Amino acid sequence: MNQVDPIREIEEITAMYDVLQHKSTRDYLLFKFAIHTGVKLSDLLNMKVNDIKDSEGDVKAYWVEQQAPDIYIQLPDLLRDELSQYIKVEQLEDDGLLFQSNRTANCLSRQQAYRIIHSAAAELGMVHIGLTTLRKTFAYHAYQSGISISIIQKYLGHQTTFETMKFIGISTQKSKTTIALNL
Repeated sequence: MNQVDPIREIEEITAMYDVLQHKSTRDYLLFKFAIHTGVKLSDLLNMKVNDIKDSEGDVKAYWVEQQAPDIYIQLPDLLRDELSQYIKVEQLEDDGLLFQSNRTANCLSRQQAYRIIHSAAAELGMVHIGLTTLRKTFAYHAYQSGISISIIQKYLGHQTTFETMKFIGISTQKSKTTIALNL
């Protein structure tokens, strides 16, 4: 099994957005939602429209993983607007799948999802990109934005911070922290 990497460069993420958006809004939003939330692939592929809606019927401002219910992931306003528009244009029912197969109207298979992500990456000349890239990209950018590795570890459900650091491709030698107190 080949190792996949997170997408580290914002420019590459933007390029993936462009390629996927030209293919389909569904593919674009599948990718964008996944890298903004770090949602597990099985949850992503089986997600219903009402899973992302709040009690008023709007797209939720925060995503919460079942395994870490005390960690809230804020969804960008633009993503929320894009999801709302997508649901409206595609006339998706609340109990229907958010990212369904165009051919069968069932949930996307892992193979279909892989083809979507991998072909967009290949078009851009990006290598070592697969489905786990989505979750790794989320975790990598959360870490780079200053989120504690222990919080990311808990969110991902990893046993150790070392496992999380390895997952996102951060050397433990690079992650030294200096705390200087002058009390």
